[in-house]
Amino acid sequence: MRNNSELKAGYGRARLWLGMSGVGTFVVLSAVALFVGFPEILENWLGDSAGGRAIAIMLFFSLYAAVHAPFDVFGGYVLPRRFGRPHPTPTRFARRWLRGIVLHTTVLSITGIVMLIAGRQLGIFGVVGVGVLLSVGLLAVRRPLASAFAPIHRHGGMDMTAGENDTRVATVHSDDQGFTGGFIGVLRPRAILLPARWQELLGEEGVELVIERRRLAVRTGSWLRGRILALVFTWVGIALCAAFVGPTRLGTAEGIISLSLWFTLWSFIGLLALPTPSRAGVMEIDRALRRSGQDEGTLRKIVQQLDQLQDGEAERPRAVEAIFHPVPAVDNRRDGAGSLQRIGFIDAARTAVFVSASGLGLLGRAVHCNCGRPDLWVFLPSD
Repeated sequence: MRNNSELKAGYGRARLWLGMSGVGTFVVLSAVALFVGFPEILENWLGDSAGGRAIAIMLFFSLYAAVHAPFDVFGGYVLPRRFGRPHPTPTRFARRWLRGIVLHTTVLSITGIVMLIAGRQLGIFGVVGVGVLLSVGLLAVRRPLASAFAPIHRHGGMDMTAGENDTRVATVHSDDQGFTGGFIGVLRPRAILLPARWQELLGEEGVELVIERRRLAVRTGSWLRGRILALVFTWVGIALCAAFVGPTRLGTAEGIISLSLWFTLWSFIGLLALPTPSRAGVMEIDRALRRSGQDEGTLRKIVQQLDQLQDGEAERPRAVEAIFHPVPAVDNRRDGAGSLQRIGFIDAARTAVFVSASGLGLLGRAVHCNCGRPDLWVFLPSD
C-alpha cells in the first residue's frame, strides 16, 4: 500500500458523493428495469429451460458487476490516491478487486438459482425460507467469508481470553486502514475482531477503551437490538418483495430478477431509515462509557484518531448526517452527548447492508464507506 504523508481535506465528502452516485444509480436502474420489463426481456431472450433460467440469473448479476466497476475504481483507487490516503498500486488494486467481485457475483448468482428452485417447489415460503437461512448463514460464516473476499488474516498479537461475562478479543490484519473489525456471531457474539494496526496507533490505553466500548455494546443490549433490527428489516423486505412478485413468477428467472430489483428499492429505504437508530446506539454506548468513569478527553482523542482512518470529517452538518451516516461525526458526538437519550440499535444500518445479499440486493457494496474496498464488504466500518 502506498501512503502519502499529507492528507488532503474533503475525502469524506468526496466519498459521500461517490456513495450517493452509486446508490442512486442502482436505485434508478432498478426502477427503470422494472418499468420496462427488463427481467422478462432477458428471460425471453435466453429461453425458459432450466439452463436458460440459470444463465439469465448469472448474466444479470454479471451485468450488475460491470455497471458497478467504475464506482469501485473510484472508491478503491482514485479517491484514496487523490486525497493522500493509503492506496494500492493499480495492479494490486485490480487483483484484489477481481478476487472480490468474482466471489460476490458468484454468491449472488448461486443464491438466485437456489431461490428459483425453492420458488418452483414452495413458492413464496420457499424463497423467504432461503433468504432467512442465508441471512443467518452470512453472519455465521462472516469471518471466513471476509478472508475469502480479501486477504484478511489472523494476527499473531493480542488474543485476550474474556472474563466470565465478556467476549474474547482477537486481532486480524487488513491492508485497508478503514477496516474496523467487528463481532463474530449471529445473536450471541463469540468474539470481537480488532485490526492489528490499532495496537500501535492507539496504544494500550486506547485499545483497552475500544474493547470496553464494544463489550458495553453487548452488555447494554444495543448490539443485540441492532442485530435483530437488521435481520427483521431484511426478512420483512424479502417477504414483501416475494409476495409482490407472486408465487408463480418466483419459479422463473424473470421473477427472481424482479425480486432482486424490488429488494434493492427496499434496501434503499433501509439506507435512509436505519442510520438514525444506529447513531442512537453510538450515543448510548458513549454515555455508558462516561458513566463507567472513562476520561472524556481520552475518549475524544480515540474517537478523533479512528475518524482519521475513515472519513476524516470531524464536523458534519446534522441534516447530512441524519440520512447518510450511522456513526455521528466527532463534534456531533460531543455536542449531543446529553441530548440523545433514546435506546440505541448500534450497527443496525451496516449489518443490514451486509445481509442484503440474502435478498439479492444490489446496494451491498455501493455505500460510501465500502465502495471499491473488498476488505470492507463483509465487515463494514463500525463505530
